[in-house]
Amino acid sequence: MASDKKSPNTQQLRELADMEQAIAAAKAANQAKGEFLANMSHEIRTPINAVLGMTQLCLKTELDNKQRGYLKSIESSSKILLGIINDLLDFSKLEADKLTIEKIPFDLEEVLRNLADLFAYRAHDKNLEFIIQLPPNLPTRLIGDPLRLNQVLVNLVSNAIKFTEHGEVVVAVTKLDETDSHLYLRLSVTDTGIGMDEEQRHRLFQAFTQADTSTTRKYGGTGLGLAISQRIVKLMNEHGIGVVSSKGQGTTFFIELQLPLQQPRLQRIPQDILSALVGKRALVVEDNLTTREMLNDMLRSIQLQVSSFRTAEDALQALADEPFDVCIIDWQLPGMTGLDFCSKILATADAPACILATSYHASELIERARQLGVQGHLLKPYTSNTVIRALASVLALQPASQTPTQNQDQRLDSLNGTRVLLVEDNDINQHIAKEMLEHLGLSVAVAANGEEALAAVVRSDYGLVLMDIQMPIMDGYSAARAIRAQYSYEQLPIVAMTANNASEDIEQSLAAGMQDHIGKPIDELKLRQVVEKWCRHDCKETSHEASGKTSGRPKVRYPTHHDIDFQSSMERLNHNVELYVELVERLTATYNEAPLKVVDFMSKGQHDQACRYFHTLKGSAANLGLHGVERLATQLEQAMKNAEHDQVADHITRLAPMLQQAALAASDLKLWVERQP
Repeated sequence: MASDKKSPNTQQLRELADMEQAIAAAKAANQAKGEFLANMSHEIRTPINAVLGMTQLCLKTELDNKQRGYLKSIESSSKILLGIINDLLDFSKLEADKLTIEKIPFDLEEVLRNLADLFAYRAHDKNLEFIIQLPPNLPTRLIGDPLRLNQVLVNLVSNAIKFTEHGEVVVAVTKLDETDSHLYLRLSVTDTGIGMDEEQRHRLFQAFTQADTSTTRKYGGTGLGLAISQRIVKLMNEHGIGVVSSKGQGTTFFIELQLPLQQPRLQRIPQDILSALVGKRALVVEDNLTTREMLNDMLRSIQLQVSSFRTAEDALQALADEPFDVCIIDWQLPGMTGLDFCSKILATADAPACILATSYHASELIERARQLGVQGHLLKPYTSNTVIRALASVLALQPASQTPTQNQDQRLDSLNGTRVLLVEDNDINQHIAKEMLEHLGLSVAVAANGEEALAAVVRSDYGLVLMDIQMPIMDGYSAARAIRAQYSYEQLPIVAMTANNASEDIEQSLAAGMQDHIGKPIDELKLRQVVEKWCRHDCKETSHEASGKTSGRPKVRYPTHHDIDFQSSMERLNHNVELYVELVERLTATYNEAPLKVVDFMSKGQHDQACRYFHTLKGSAANLGLHGVERLATQLEQAMKNAEHDQVADHITRLAPMLQQAALAASDLKLWVERQP
């Protein structure tokens, strides 16, 4: 009997071992599948990017209509294919548990503004009303993953526009609860499209499926977008995307998030502006009910007296009966147009200030409105903050009546003398970035690699670190991770500054602990915005006051060159032509023996150093406006990465003549400047 009892136990153990072995084999197979999919996605994306890039370059040449049509079809198909590959790559990351959710400071309003910029044209093209509802009293400076949140919202809005032929698409933010440290909110995307029945909703979030086969035939797509979005949202808050829909009645997708608030908490709209707006009388003329109600609720929440109408004719009658301080008018109205309405009321005595709301492409109409005396302009879709700024501007309230440049200058004045650390190994890029930062009034210290940066942040306090990525000894990612082990995001902001601008490079920068990303060539406006957004105000230079901004920048239009952008490069250097010539000559001297240098790298097996050699050339050339050299450096870097040594050999002989031509062009530019009065 004892033997009989032992036998089943042994059998059970055998079965259990077989089951564990089968589970392990299934997991290994699944992991291998995910890794294969990720590798294949990367391999396919490289030639697609080349096809897309060369097509876009070809579209800039002289073509007849038939050729342009063919190339437009290639461009459109390439973009669709690239989108599918990106979806597959994200899906493979999710399958392999390699997709992580970041926790970095961001502004929700900025995410929604990017969404508006991305889809405004597509919505207008289908004659859909695109609306963003963001209450003015909602805090938007949060901590989370803006890149992934944006990805989810892009997918939901893209689907909403795709499946809606008439009506509207509304992105709404609702506050569920708020504590001193956290905000509980709901983000929803509602459309008036085709809707879904219960069976379609049931299989909605399954990978590689859509509502039904006819949907795939008519609208296209892989069926991956919602599956990816669902899993991203679950990584954010353990709860997925909710959906409410019925056939023919439209659909609402919603997500609920609990996000930490950035500390200290800052008011989105200055209190003096809100106080000055209290009691002002506003007239809204808008034919779309949802937009009209949104404007009513928003304006009343900040204590304006509001009257709203669907048509211009009704609004004219109201204006005849009582005075108003300001009118917000949609450009497209039934009957009399918004522009005609503005023309009519602005011709009267004591006319209210007018703000015209248009789609983004209506540039001719906007100019005509200005000529009529329309003082303000809103671009649809707009947020509550945008509306309040427009109101403050047309009603001449301080400080909103100041120009954006004046506001920027005031914000930068508060940073005057603040210490920042520039981490950059290339001396040409150091000069350019240092010149631009000092022109903003900052005191700049320089580190040549990650190790020097780590030593510098221990020695001194800095308001901001601008970090190059590819550097010798210690790269930017490693340096950022090491700094983050000692300093929080609030204690020491870090911004990546690199010529690598692909989405995966930006993701990697954020994952390493950086808050933002600036591409090379450095755009001065982007640099200003990043400094204003992230730089701490409490790290002033103590030994001497920084020189600050120059009182005025010369208005110079530099000569054009088919392969060199003198204008932007000279503006980066604050119009210092001597420095520009010196930097171009230094670049020429550094890379004059490039073929021998690369042969030396390759003979020693130092392929990474060769890649970095060309990457540095690419960034330096971009900052100096040498577009021909930049393109060649990009080709050489890519060929080196792909181990296409024959391509490197073919292209590198073109480098020295191009650099010599650039040096001659820089000398000619100096002579031209000297001849100017």
